[in-house]
Amino acid sequence: MRPFSAVGDTVVLGGRISVCFACDALNFRAYMDLIDTHVHLLHADLFTYDWCAGNVALAGNHTLDDYRVAVKTGPAGVKVSSLIFMEASVPPDQTELEAELFSRLANRARGTPAITAVIAGCRPESPGFPEQLATLALDARVRGLRRVLYTQPDEFLQSPLLAENLRRLSETGLTFDLCVRPKQLVLVADLIEACPQTQFVLDHAGAPDVKGGELELWQAGIRLVAARPNVACKFSGLGSLADPNQPLTAQVRRYFTHCLECFFPERMLWGSDWPVSADLAAWLDTTAELLGELQDFEQAAIGTGNANRIYRLN
Repeated sequence: MRPFSAVGDTVVLGGRISVCFACDALNFRAYMDLIDTHVHLLHADLFTYDWCAGNVALAGNHTLDDYRVAVKTGPAGVKVSSLIFMEASVPPDQTELEAELFSRLANRARGTPAITAVIAGCRPESPGFPEQLATLALDARVRGLRRVLYTQPDEFLQSPLLAENLRRLSETGLTFDLCVRPKQLVLVADLIEACPQTQFVLDHAGAPDVKGGELELWQAGIRLVAARPNVACKFSGLGSLADPNQPLTAQVRRYFTHCLECFFPERMLWGSDWPVSADLAAWLDTTAELLGELQDFEQAAIGTGNANRIYRLN
């Protein structure tokens, strides 16, 4: 990204005119627009979150208003214009109610960032999935589905019924978010290949062990997954996987670089994973630095363009 001579320089960013209003002696940054494609709004007064048990930081409610406060702590010039609600692994008998509630919130809530879409929970391993899919597909705010898979055995990912049901998503235009661990990426690549017309999104860049520094298994898995054209990589959630006592950007840079080399900017999205990744200010700082090193059109693709296209937000 080229430097600017002074605050107030006018630049073209993603096909529109923006003004550079944040700079320092070493780095000049243009206005950066982001869509947060991964936000968990938690309402413990309404839903059950078994995975939060014992985690003091995730106790209680984490609301849209709370997120709006947190997102204001980011660096000058970086704006999250909208967000996508990500299902929060509630029990099966609460999944459709969760989607309905946050769809209604998206329709009536005022202010920014606004909820533009909902990724609903589902059970694609179930024989009853076609009926669940038909119900969820009727909701205009639901643009995709997710089932957390890192808790499941290998046999789950290899199930013919799972692949059969995920192939059904292509008929509705809904996406499927993959929440897995590095050791599962080989099986995930096979699953993606078995569903060539379904659009997949790999959450949290495949959840590498950032704190532990493990690379080889994750890198090989990412290359396998990226070889399938019907999957995009969501660069999100790495804040909770890193060492909180070390600078975040330095820890995640090599993971970002590898994703960029494998998926290119055309198949990468950005998200936070708030409130699981609670330090939104640090993640926005890291985002500003890493995306700020790219060309303007690459920034725009990762920040907003790919989210608009893949989740059909426009």
